[in-house]
Amino acid sequence: MKNLDHSQLQKLKNEIQDRQAELIGIGLKYGLSHQETIQFSQRLDDLINVYVRETAHNKKAGSKY
Repeated sequence: MKNLDHSQLQKLKNEIQDRQAELIGIGLKYGLSHQETIQFSQRLDDLINVYVRETAHNKKAGSKY
């Protein structure tokens, strides 16, 4: 995966926040142990992992983001 620039990181951060809110709704609707909730949570985890990797890489590269 190529390194994300500041704008792309901000979009990813916004998407994560939107999906976190959506996950809460799914959890309330189906319950926390429902397959739909678990799958959505795993997809959210993937996005968060990308964000963490990218921000860690950018810190090593000397970027502020």
